[in-house]
Amino acid sequence: MAQASSRGGQRPVNRNRTSAQNVPQRGGQGNNRGAGSTNRKVTAAKKSGSNRGLLWVTASFVVVAAIIATFVIIKANKSSGSAQATNLAPASVVNAVTNVPDALLASATVPTSSIPLPVAVKNTPVLTNNSKPVVLYMGADYCPYCAAQRWPLIVALSKFGTFTNLHTTASSSTDAYPNTQTFSFYGSSYKSNYIDFQSVEMQTNVASSAGGYTTLQNPNATQQKLFAKYDQPPYAATATGIPFIDFGNQYIESGPAYSPQILQGLSRASIAGSLTISGAVTSQAILASANLIISTICKIDHNQPGSVCTSPAVVAAQKAY
Repeated sequence: MAQASSRGGQRPVNRNRTSAQNVPQRGGQGNNRGAGSTNRKVTAAKKSGSNRGLLWVTASFVVVAAIIATFVIIKANKSSGSAQATNLAPASVVNAVTNVPDALLASATVPTSSIPLPVAVKNTPVLTNNSKPVVLYMGADYCPYCAAQRWPLIVALSKFGTFTNLHTTASSSTDAYPNTQTFSFYGSSYKSNYIDFQSVEMQTNVASSAGGYTTLQNPNATQQKLFAKYDQPPYAATATGIPFIDFGNQYIESGPAYSPQILQGLSRASIAGSLTISGAVTSQAILASANLIISTICKIDHNQPGSVCTSPAVVAAQKAY
């Protein structure tokens, strides 16, 4: 597959994404995937009393527009580096990410004026499965922007359902923001009374001798069709980039709302532990991004559950797009 180039669509700011490597063709069996200690303090995640920390929080969102406005293209001739194993996530880490207190989320205001917002799909019926709106995520283990996006995605989805068997992984050691610690949806499951979450982790973080990365999952025909149709301008800044999220064919989210740089050098336990530190750089970035995802899900599922969708931060975010 030809590498995607950076080009502008009808978006205020280009998102940061990775060109999809060896995107599978139709016909593969997709899966409805989902998911799930803080051994040390997060050095970079200080409490909010520091002006320097506050400036970094603001810069973390602006950096999406100013620093990494183009996609990172993963070259086929890169050396492999050491592969990162995909294992079940520790229960303590899963618990911290899937049980963020509502009060902390409510305090994480979405900076709608400085980050890209989901793009609306016009005149299209809501895509459902078993009478529930579909939320389709497509990414890959090697992708650093996918690594960043999974943190707020898991926080947000946990407000609508339950993950089982979340796995851990890290982005490629040879890409931008190497070894960004994260989760993988591969091998996990998700149950919800409100939405049908489907995920496809298309490649591993293990380099292939043929170029790119080895295949992990193939999207089914419907998923591949949605990816081909909506993962391009005007819905995305660049065609066939990842991460890609389709919210019921009503809104398209085509990249993380913050830079993976914020997570550099931090362990999963440190990142997870920082989510309960009010004003921490990692917490502010991840939770604000989670509220943006929550607000979009609430738009397609008739604002259910009410306890989640009526949060002031969510309601404010909804009004911006």
